Amino acid sequence: MIRYLLGNGLWMLAGTRARSRYRRARRDPRRAQEAILFDFLRRNAGTDYGRAHRYDRIRTVRDFQESVPVVTYEELEPWIDRIRHGRPNVLTAEPVVMMEKTSGSSGPAKYIPYTRSLRREFQEAIGAWMVDLFRNRPGLLTGAQYWSISPSARQKETTPGGIPVGFDDDTEYLDPLERRVVGWVMAVPGDVCRISDMEENRRVTLRHLMACRRLGFMSVWNPSFLTILMSRLPDGARPAELWPQLKLISCWTSAVSARFVPAVRALFPNVEIQGKGLVATEGVISFPEIGRPAPSPALTSHFLEFVGEEGRARLVDELDVGRRYSVVITTGGGLARYALGDTVEVVAPGAIEFVGKGSHVSDVCGEKLSEAFVGPILDEASSRFPGVGFAMLAPEWAHPPHYALLIESDRAGDVAEFVERRLRASVHYDYCRRLGQLGAVRGVPVSGAGERYLRACERLGQRAGNIKPACLRREFGWRWRLGEAS
Repeated sequence: MIRYLLGNGLWMLAGTRARSRYRRARRDPRRAQEAILFDFLRRNAGTDYGRAHRYDRIRTVRDFQESVPVVTYEELEPWIDRIRHGRPNVLTAEPVVMMEKTSGSSGPAKYIPYTRSLRREFQEAIGAWMVDLFRNRPGLLTGAQYWSISPSARQKETTPGGIPVGFDDDTEYLDPLERRVVGWVMAVPGDVCRISDMEENRRVTLRHLMACRRLGFMSVWNPSFLTILMSRLPDGARPAELWPQLKLISCWTSAVSARFVPAVRALFPNVEIQGKGLVATEGVISFPEIGRPAPSPALTSHFLEFVGEEGRARLVDELDVGRRYSVVITTGGGLARYALGDTVEVVAPGAIEFVGKGSHVSDVCGEKLSEAFVGPILDEASSRFPGVGFAMLAPEWAHPPHYALLIESDRAGDVAEFVERRLRASVHYDYCRRLGQLGAVRGVPVSGAGERYLRACERLGQRAGNIKPACLRREFGWRWRLGEAS
């Protein structure tokens, strides 16, 4: 117990300044956000991107919004490709120390540049969150912690310019001193991620967890990760008996992830479940606080903008309760006015809830499939398998969930196998499959599917003349809809 109290206490102490900065920022969010923006512009005015967009002439937030366009990854990709090939001073004057790989919207992967400043921005939010937890749930100070560790979805990689690619585990967002302290309180050592076989990785993880009677806190991303891990417990083993001091589980609880939460509650009926904030590879947008109705904007991390349906970009102090906005971020990694593709709803002043990816992205377990990525795959399938007519992917709820390929073809199974192989070129889809959070694509032959799709859309309230063909739908239930629309 002394080891955990010392380690957690030092971790709490390390985050105290971040928590204080956040509390000050919440009193005057506009001032805090403008300070982040103008520091970013000053430091990067001499970069290739900064010169192209006249960072040195920007004096106000409006200047910034008029001079710098909102961009997607695809629009930034030529700049990022220069970084990958070793060119300095492209998006940031600060050196890029690593790149993290994530799924692209129109291709298999995106490469996100990480600088020391970007990692500090993540640490600001993590520190503020953990201090809030320790202060409001002091029992966590005397227990061990588990932060999700799983085998890497890829081999070690470096870019053509020699920049390393990829994190090993969640604690790599922390600085070296914090990682050393955190190592004292972790129930599962970080080197478990080097076990590449998925089942062996889970077996070793459970062995460490079962040996830790003082486990007090678990942090995972998708709740299905935890339920799959618990399904490997020995017969008769009960989580409540194995970990009598477990007090809190942190995981996604909003949007599609909400479907998985009841299974976690059934396994841990007396354990508090705290929803995570919105964290992406590119940046952290919000983090949870005890007693708040929804996560709080990460005011001391990045410069945040929120674009409403009318197209106007607002700052955090201009948001209206009850409205939804898409998120745009400017980070220390060099991304300026980057459209994240995530949508949030303002549930109370200073409280924002993630409600989903953009309308053209399906994300059940973190796979982040987009129409731009799926479309060419289905086009290729149609050329390889003569006679394919209508073809559309849609998620289906099962244990585990999977995607159904709803298709006019007498070779539905063969086409589904082909599509599955192509989808696994996506980093996140492949990772969800490796973790067992998603099942393989299943082919579902549907006669007259094109007409059935039109009728189903009409039943959903769409006007016949406005119905567009779709290669990907994000809603569940399309097998049933096409079967009913006869």
